[in-house]
Amino acid sequence: MLHTLLLLFYEFFFTGLFAVGGGLATIPFLQRIGRRRGWYSPQELATKIAIAQTAPGPLGTNMAAYVGYSVARLPGAAASAFSLMIPTIGVDLIIASLMDRFKRSTVMERVMKVLRPVSAGLICAAALTLLQIALTHIDAEWRLSEPLTWLQNFNWRAVALFAALLPCAMCKRLRKIHPMVYIAAGAAVGALLGL
Repeated sequence: MLHTLLLLFYEFFFTGLFAVGGGLATIPFLQRIGRRRGWYSPQELATKIAIAQTAPGPLGTNMAAYVGYSVARLPGAAASAFSLMIPTIGVDLIIASLMDRFKRSTVMERVMKVLRPVSAGLICAAALTLLQIALTHIDAEWRLSEPLTWLQNFNWRAVALFAALLPCAMCKRLRKIHPMVYIAAGAAVGALLGL
């Protein structure tokens, strides 16, 4: 049990240290953890992400606690969530002190100009990964030499649900509807269609 807790602590400390851009940026790290440790399959990861997004709180911390709990129950949840937050708190304290000291510095301005697109890129990569998990069959292979077979990789019912809900979420008038309504609607339709 101690060995498992130490592995959870290590994996999520590493994730917290390098997942720049928030909760979505943890998804590639979570995929790597699943492949390396065998704690969950890609399908289970997709389910964990969906559940973590419906729970209150930051996605990364929710995911860490959820994965930790599934691997080592309450001690695992505590170790994972705590270890994910340690680097964030430390880096935030360091950056806050530097920002106060160097807020008018041209070097700091240049650094921030570079960090913004890097962070956005990591988030976009995570979003694309999440789309692939949600809209395709998990065991799908994407061979570049066979692009016509890619159509077989899609879960077309999930694609239809995504296509139906995306315009609703993007519509200015409908954006006032609470996200939980969309999540509940998606869950109901998914249960009815057997997604």
